[in-house]
Amino acid sequence: MDPELPQYTHSTPQRRLRRNATGTTSSTHSTDRAASRSTARPPVEHLYHLTNSRNNPWLTLKIVSKAPASNYLPSFSEGDAIGGSVTINLRKEESIKAISIQVLGQMTSSVTEILNFVQASETLWSSPASESSSGGAGHNDNKLVGEHSWPYLLSLPNVCQVQSRNGSMESFPLPASFSERMARVHIQYQVIVTVHRSRFRVDSTLGTVIGYLPIIRPGPPSMARQLAYLENTPLPGPDADPDGWHCLDPLQVRGSVFSTREVDARCTFALAKPLSYTRGSAIPCVMVVETTDPQALDLLSAPRSLVVRLLRQIATGVGVGAAAGIGTRLPSLEFERTVQELATAVWRGDGARRPHVRVLHGEIHLAPGLKPTCRLGTFELSYSVAVYPPKAVAFQPDGGGDAILQQTGVVIGTAYPPGPRPRVYSPPAYDDASSRASEFRIFR
Repeated sequence: MDPELPQYTHSTPQRRLRRNATGTTSSTHSTDRAASRSTARPPVEHLYHLTNSRNNPWLTLKIVSKAPASNYLPSFSEGDAIGGSVTINLRKEESIKAISIQVLGQMTSSVTEILNFVQASETLWSSPASESSSGGAGHNDNKLVGEHSWPYLLSLPNVCQVQSRNGSMESFPLPASFSERMARVHIQYQVIVTVHRSRFRVDSTLGTVIGYLPIIRPGPPSMARQLAYLENTPLPGPDADPDGWHCLDPLQVRGSVFSTREVDARCTFALAKPLSYTRGSAIPCVMVVETTDPQALDLLSAPRSLVVRLLRQIATGVGVGAAAGIGTRLPSLEFERTVQELATAVWRGDGARRPHVRVLHGEIHLAPGLKPTCRLGTFELSYSVAVYPPKAVAFQPDGGGDAILQQTGVVIGTAYPPGPRPRVYSPPAYDDASSRASEFRIFR
């Protein structure tokens, strides 16, 4: 991970004390799950079946999750237990050695090579005959008939061990489920129940894909920004709140106005600290434009002239390794880096008319469904904020207008930071691509 990025927390929810209006304290969980889940949902049951020749279910897998409805895939957040029951209903005796259930996390490349990076399993039932060391005793004990049901409760660890770029085993937080059209790598979690039969009979399996979301919580914003959120007042800029902003080096923007005279301007861009933001909120930013040409200043500081975008990069390096003890090693493949433009900053002036200087406050809106930042082995899904040359009326920048002038890495999280919830002060941009279907643009 880029050393400039903030150290966001990536842990299970913890219990804390909250002081209520009467002055007493009460215990509460700081679950603050994904930002898109504002209220706790009641548990939902998902049912999956295997049927016999008469289309009657003989094997049923039940999963209890916090998905919006039963017709959605089961969904879980970091720290959630994965539970339910397995039921069999057999009309006649069948020889069964054991019944087991597992949760499996897999990363699949575009050439169908699979890395099993996490696994949790439980044996629900095993026949006494399969456990007996005597081959002749209890030969009928492995037969089941009628209806039987077994509850289960599985928990995933928060981290997994995967071979890193340098070949050593490294711990990574469990990544979020990831599967998109045109993506070269897919990350998915499955719940699978297996009915194990005798050596010469085929096992029966029943399973489903589930959604998994890690809890990535940004650090708290500056006290001045928290106060602005509480009082619903404009955010203080870098001059009033120097500790709350990450200011990039000033940019020298050169070009011509109306193709008649040369213009030399200076643009200073700043991002709110820490450089970690919750999906469903916004990235606050500031741009200061300075030039001694009054006409050029008005053109360059127009809200639609400034171009700042959120980019998403997906990259897979060489030799993604196998998880410790499970899975198969991926071959040494090097995929090209894929970059997608997701959202464009929305700007507004601060109202001040100072000579030679304009200050604009902006926001980059983050869609609630953004995939969070993650890295697993040499697979990495990361985000950055890029500054482009202004696209002002009658202004032609030197060197063209599509080159990235500055770029800063940011982290996209899934839970709100401590303190007041961040506010969004502006409507989204009309060309915001974050809510569209995933369509990747390749930059080389």
